[in-house]
Amino acid sequence: MNKSVTVALAILLLVLLIPLIGLPVSSLLKPNPPLPEITYGEFPFRIEYEINGDRVVVEDTVICEFDGFGFSWGGEGKFRKWKSHLLNSEGAGSFLLLLETVDAKLYCTVRSPAYYMGDSKSFPNEIFPPSAFTKKTKSYNFISSQELFDRYGIRFISWEFSPPIENNFG
Repeated sequence: MNKSVTVALAILLLVLLIPLIGLPVSSLLKPNPPLPEITYGEFPFRIEYEINGDRVVVEDTVICEFDGFGFSWGGEGKFRKWKSHLLNSEGAGSFLLLLETVDAKLYCTVRSPAYYMGDSKSFPNEIFPPSAFTKKTKSYNFISSQELFDRYGIRFISWEFSPPIENNFG
């Protein structure tokens, strides 16, 4: 292949790749989303479930705080980050520990901090039951309510979550 063909192919390749490289990089150069007016909140919840016939009632509070900004290469670009933890119960973030076995931990979600802090457009009026999932080493696997009952004897009876706040951004 002669030198002029190689140069032409290199230029063509650059012309094709610049838009692909430029879009994510241009997202990095955009300003952060507006700051939230309210950056801290406490949200009580109540979950009642059965585990192998025994009733368990958890009444606790999700503590949510603004945690700066993040970036997603998947198209979302820059976004507000929120962190959360449970005031009294064992868990991880806004996930309540239901059961710990030899090979996994079973959690249920008590809603995301973005939801509580008024920064979630996905499910503005979440009314569905808590989602359950297992964590084995570093991977999470959602499990259906039927599998949760069949494998672990756990069944959700009732749940009450605080509504989200009305937050302002900007």
